[in-house]
Amino acid sequence: MTRSKFTRTAPFLALGCVGFIASAPAAAENGIDPDGSIVVTGDRPDELSIDQATAPILDTPRTINVVTEETLEQTASYSFEEALRMVPGITLGAGEGGTAAADIPLIRGVDATGDVFVDGARDIGSQTRETFAVERIEVFKGPSGALGGRGAAAGGINLVSKTAREGNFASATGSVGTSDLYRVTADVNRQIGDRVAVRIVGLFHDSETPGRDAIYDDRWGISPSIAYGIGTNTVASLTHYHFEGDQLPDYGIPLTSRGQLADGRRVPADVDPDNFYGLLVRDFQKTRVDTTTFQFDHDLGNRWSASALLRYSNSDMDYIVTNPDDSAGNVVDGLVWRAIKSRNSTTESMTGNANISGEFATGSILHNLSVGAEYSWADTHNLTYSVDTGDRNCPAEAIAAFNCTDLLNPDPTDPWTGAIAPATTPSLSQAEDISFYAFDSITLIPQLIVNAGIRYTDYQAWGSGSGRGGPFRGSVETDFVSWQAGAIYKPVPWASIYASYANAKNPPGTDVGAGSGNIAISNDTYAPQETENYEIGAKADLFGGAMQLSASAFRVDRNNIINTDPLGEVTEIIASARIEGFEIGATGQAGPLSLFGGYTFIDSDQGGGNLLPNTPEHNLSLTANMAVGERFSFGGGVYHQSERFADAGNLISADGYVRVDAFAAYEFNPNLALRVNVKNVGDERYITKLRNPHFAVPANGRQAIVSLTARY
Repeated sequence: MTRSKFTRTAPFLALGCVGFIASAPAAAENGIDPDGSIVVTGDRPDELSIDQATAPILDTPRTINVVTEETLEQTASYSFEEALRMVPGITLGAGEGGTAAADIPLIRGVDATGDVFVDGARDIGSQTRETFAVERIEVFKGPSGALGGRGAAAGGINLVSKTAREGNFASATGSVGTSDLYRVTADVNRQIGDRVAVRIVGLFHDSETPGRDAIYDDRWGISPSIAYGIGTNTVASLTHYHFEGDQLPDYGIPLTSRGQLADGRRVPADVDPDNFYGLLVRDFQKTRVDTTTFQFDHDLGNRWSASALLRYSNSDMDYIVTNPDDSAGNVVDGLVWRAIKSRNSTTESMTGNANISGEFATGSILHNLSVGAEYSWADTHNLTYSVDTGDRNCPAEAIAAFNCTDLLNPDPTDPWTGAIAPATTPSLSQAEDISFYAFDSITLIPQLIVNAGIRYTDYQAWGSGSGRGGPFRGSVETDFVSWQAGAIYKPVPWASIYASYANAKNPPGTDVGAGSGNIAISNDTYAPQETENYEIGAKADLFGGAMQLSASAFRVDRNNIINTDPLGEVTEIIASARIEGFEIGATGQAGPLSLFGGYTFIDSDQGGGNLLPNTPEHNLSLTANMAVGERFSFGGGVYHQSERFADAGNLISADGYVRVDAFAAYEFNPNLALRVNVKNVGDERYITKLRNPHFAVPANGRQAIVSLTARY
C-alpha cells in the first residue's frame, strides 16, 4: 500500500506496542495542532507495504511496530539484531546444532527465524542481516498465518528495501568508533528523464566487538536498483542485493557444570565477560547473500491496482564456532573443552506473488479488498565439518593439544593443529508451497469496521541427513487454512478500539534447515503445530496526531508443540501451552520532545507453572530525543528485560538487565550533520543470548561512535 506523510521531527516511529497506530487527524496531517502550539516535521508511515494490508494502520486490529530509517540512523543500529532491540517483546535466540548461528528472533517467546520477509517475500536462508539497504522494518506480533502463509506462528518481520524512486538525492555517512570501528555508507538516487530512476546503496564496515576479546565483524554490501515508469500508472523495478560478511563467531561463555549448583540450576559461569574460548586458527564465519527482485505495479484506475513480485535468492553460511565446554562438566574443575559446531550451507529460494486490490461498495457498505496467489520454493544443502576436538573430559593430553583451555584465562591465540575435514553426509531440506488468499476491510458505518482474511496453503517438504540412529529421510505433505478476523470501533476519527482473532499453522520444515523447525526428523507423520491469538486493544492520537498512545491485551494458545534435540530428533510433544500479556506504548512529539516507549508483560505457561524459554516477563524499551533550537538535539534509550530461562524446566537462567544508550546530533547546515552515539553507557555486561544446555553470550560492552553525514 502507499504511505501517507505528515511533517514530524520525531526520528523514531514505532507504531505503538499495540494495534496499528492511529492515522493522524486532519490537523496532524497538516503538521499543526488545533491550538497551533505544536508543529512537527518528518515522515509517518500510516499504511503498510505488504499487499495483504487492506486498511490504514489505525483500522487494522493487530499489534505492529515499525522502525523507520531515521531511527536506525539515529541509534546507530547497524545490524538486524540491534534494530530489533528497540522493539518490545522480542528476544534473541542462539544457534547451535541443528539451528544455524545466524539471526534468530523470538517474538513473545516464539521462534520467528523462518518468518522474516523482505518486501513481502519470505527470506529463507541462514543470515546475519544488515540495515544499510533497509528503509524500515515492520514487525507483526502474534500468529499471522493468513498474512505470511506457512509458519508465522510468532508473527512476522518484514524488511522494506531501499529502491529507485522519483527525484534526485544523495547521502553519505562516515563513522569511526572505539573497538576499531570504521563504517561508510552511501545512498544515491538519480532520475533519468521523466520515467527512469536508478539508485545504488553501498556499505563498508570493519569493526571489533566491544567487550569481547578477539571477536571481529567485517562486512560489505551493495544494492543497485532501477525503476521504469515512475510518475505513470505502470512502474516496473529491478533490485539486486549483494552482501558478504567475514566474522569470528562467538558462542560466549560456558554455563556452570551440571550438579555444580544446588537444585540442578545452571547459570553463566562466573568469569570475565570479555573471555573468548575459541581459536583464531580454527574458528571462522563467512556469509554471502545475493537476491534479485522484480516488482511490477499497475494502477487500474477507479481505486484498483495490480501488482506482481518475483524474487530469487541464493545465500551461503560457512562457519566453525567453538561451543565452550558443551556441557562436558569441566567448568567445575576450572577447565573448558573447546567443542565445536559447524555449518557449510547453501540456500536457494524463489517466491512469486500476484495481487489485485481495490475498493468497491455494496450499497452503503464499503469494501477494501485484496486477493492474490503466492508460490514459494526453497532448498538448503548443508555439509558440516568433522573436527578433531580431543577428549571431552580434558585429560592432560587434551590440554596440551589446546582442545581444552583455562576457564579464567583462555588464550584464543593457542597454536591448535587439529584436523578439519568435511562431514560425510549432507543434510538436505526442501519446502514448496502454493497459496491463495483474500483480505477485506469492510466499513459498515464510519464508526464500525470489520477486518478479515483467509489463506489456503498446499505445502510439502522433504529432508534427509544423519542422526543418532544413522541416516534418515523424511517428508511431509499437507494442506491447511489459516484465517484472521477483527472488529474496530471508532468513537471518534482519531481513536479506535478493537478485538481480533488470528491463527497460524506451522508444519515441519518451514524454515528449510535454517532454524529449529527443520525436517531433520525420523518421525515425519505429525500434524502442523497450531497457534491462536486473541487480542483486544485501543489507541488514540493526541495533540493533533503528534503524540500517540496505545494499549492491548493478548492471549496466545499453542498446540502440538514439537521439541527436537540439536540433531533434529523429536524429544517431546507438548499438547498445549499458553502466553498471556499486555503491551502499552507512547510515541510522538510534544513541543521539542520526541518520545517512543513500549512495555510488554508476558505470563507464559507450558504446564506445571514453568515459563516458556526465552520469554522474560518484563520487557521495556524507551527512546527519547530533545531538540534544543533548530540545529542541536540529544537523547537516548533505556532497554530492560527481566530474568529469562533457556529450558522448559526453568533450571538454566540469566539475570535481567537495564541498558542505557545516549546520542546527540548537531546540524551545521541542511547538507552536513554530526552525530555522536554511546552504546551501553554503563558498560552493562548482561547476557543477550542463552542456549540450553550449552552457553551464554554476553552483550557488547560500551562503544562510542562519531558519524558525519553529508546530504543533498
